[in-house]
Amino acid sequence: MKFAVTVAAVALAAVAFNTAMAQTRSESCAAYAREAARQTPTTTGVARGAARGAVGGAIFGDAGRGAAAGAVVGGTRRVAQRSRSYQFYYNECMSR
Repeated sequence: MKFAVTVAAVALAAVAFNTAMAQTRSESCAAYAREAARQTPTTTGVARGAARGAVGGAIFGDAGRGAAAGAVVGGTRRVAQRSRSYQFYYNECMSR
């Protein structure tokens, strides 16, 4: 009976250790991915989107509206690029 209790206690300790180790790895990979994504340059943004929109708007007669729409699109694209970068770095870290 004592042997079975000892084996069960060791098994529970191993499961708890593995769970804690997984959380620690996930948290460290998340921190790594956040920092790496923050330092990765993006190809678009609010200013570039506004410039592109202003050019497109000028063609159709309203550069101001085009710039505003372009700024929104550029900001959205930048967020999407950061999100994809974060996911890439997180997956890379977890696969090691």
